[in-house]
Amino acid sequence: MISSRTFRCSLLAMLMIAIGATAAADPVIVENGDSPAEGLQTVDLTELWRAGGEDDEIFFGNISAVRTDSDGMIYMLDSQLSEVHVYSPDGEHLRTVGREGDGPGEVRGSADLFISDDGTINILQSMPGRIVKLTPDGLPAGEAFFGTGPDNPRQFGVMVLGRSAGSDIVLAGIRMVFSGGVNRQTYFLARCDSQAIQKSVLSEKVHEVNMADFKLDELEMDFVWSRLAVGGDGKVYAGVARNEYRIEVYGDDSSLEKTITRAYSAPKRNEQQREIARQIVAAIGANYPDPPREVTIEDTEPVLANINVTADGRIWTQTSLGNSDGPDGAWVVMDVFDPDGKFEKQVALRGGHDPRRDAVYILPDERVVVVAGALDAWLNQQGVSGDDEAAVENEPLEVFCYRMEP
Repeated sequence: MISSRTFRCSLLAMLMIAIGATAAADPVIVENGDSPAEGLQTVDLTELWRAGGEDDEIFFGNISAVRTDSDGMIYMLDSQLSEVHVYSPDGEHLRTVGREGDGPGEVRGSADLFISDDGTINILQSMPGRIVKLTPDGLPAGEAFFGTGPDNPRQFGVMVLGRSAGSDIVLAGIRMVFSGGVNRQTYFLARCDSQAIQKSVLSEKVHEVNMADFKLDELEMDFVWSRLAVGGDGKVYAGVARNEYRIEVYGDDSSLEKTITRAYSAPKRNEQQREIARQIVAAIGANYPDPPREVTIEDTEPVLANINVTADGRIWTQTSLGNSDGPDGAWVVMDVFDPDGKFEKQVALRGGHDPRRDAVYILPDERVVVVAGALDAWLNQQGVSGDDEAAVENEPLEVFCYRMEP
């Protein structure tokens, strides 16, 4: 028979284990000030190669995604032409795969691109949302549809972002339910299996659109659309709030492991920035049957423009202030956090690009890819022309690949 003392000790030990398990499950909060530990470093960009532009045989409509694989190959999604351009590490154009259509391996309205560990090329079709799979050589390799579970393997909605996470997929999109003239939209960020069946929800937000009184609000439509990255270890890094410097880090088991914050004050928009914001909202409104009666935009720029994670676990972010407050000769300043989430340094990139109209990607091996004219190409694809003085018109899209030089 167990004595009462032994029972009490066993119970106490069990309680201590439970408390320890609960404490271990709590996310780590890493709070950073506004100054990095190693200060500001300015680097030159050495051009490795370029593609597109006036002197290239390759024409780009709208490069909306740039990805790489373990061999350093670069894949670029042309969402206007629904095709993927594959480049070698030294810039040789190897092939173009995919095309517009409804047949095997074809897609309409492509939204994003990711490369699986086995080399499969995955193109996200926006609506109705699906994933079109291609072999590395461009042959049809099946398709997948997002579902919230085995009993609901195919759900109507919009696919916006996709990332490979080992044997899993991380998807961000919109589930839609129409009722009584209201379009109830659920924005979701989910970890899914290889067939896009949801395993867990990482973040979710509901946005209702009253079609009888159609209005669009920039903040209400905001989600992690441009603020998402997946590291080589399968961890997910998400900027969940537009007006906060906050990055949530989810483990490969979908648990919230860490929250990284930084003291930051987003700058007020000038009139040019307000006009760009209005154009972007108008472009989104163009996807609806009727134009919005009212458009509301924020007074400040979004805190984070994008998130990148390099192979060493460092987090690179582009901020709204970094778009305009760099040292002489630099066109953008990136914040860099170490793998523990500490604000390590800022890196100013020298060059002549425009951080508001050109898209920048920091690849896992720290190569830098810049899509010059990305914003205007996207607006033109949506049928919204940039009419302010800074707009670039009738210039072919050009892609630059650089190496950073300290």
